[in-house]
Amino acid sequence: MEIRCMVAGDFFTNCYVVWGGAAGQAVLIDPADDASALLELLDGLGLVPQAVLLTHGHYDHILAVPGLRERWPSLPVWCHPLDVPQALTERDMGRTYPTVAAFGSLRPLAQGQELNLAGLTFRVLHTPGHTPGSVTFQAGDALFTGDTLFRGSIGRTDFAGGNDAQMAGSLARLAALEGDFRIFPGHQGATTLEEERRRNPWLRAAAKL
Repeated sequence: MEIRCMVAGDFFTNCYVVWGGAAGQAVLIDPADDASALLELLDGLGLVPQAVLLTHGHYDHILAVPGLRERWPSLPVWCHPLDVPQALTERDMGRTYPTVAAFGSLRPLAQGQELNLAGLTFRVLHTPGHTPGSVTFQAGDALFTGDTLFRGSIGRTDFAGGNDAQMAGSLARLAALEGDFRIFPGHQGATTLEEERRRNPWLRAAAKL
């Protein structure tokens, strides 16, 4: 399995291209922004996305979806239903952004679900706390944690829908996973689960719950 990270947008969000199963096919995780750069990357790698997987619905993780759908109108987008609002837009810092609901043709994610995409298997772990519908995707020895777990830190819980108790429970479940995993978060650099078990104070505290 190959993983390429592209950092995009005003919040330096990590967008991941994952491939290595079926020839010429890929999965995109959190296409944050700058669809043109992402399309250039895919073309350079000779890859066509089979699906978009969203770790959660915040706008800084989704803004490239419309540009991707201009080329691939039927490109499926998977998101947990708890992160799909009724409103089609939202306002933040004086700007208007689309919500996940604006994209249409969404496919729901659920705890324990296994998605077979582009010749790879992604298992869904519901990890609320940053948002009600936050999820982590496990593919082989990789965990795509979105804004749940970062290198040395965790996602914020003071936004609308954030919940400290849910975050602690999600971190405890991640800490309890057997073995080690590579961690690919929504922001900042990659790490490993074992490294976070040793050094991340929030994960260490949650593991004692």
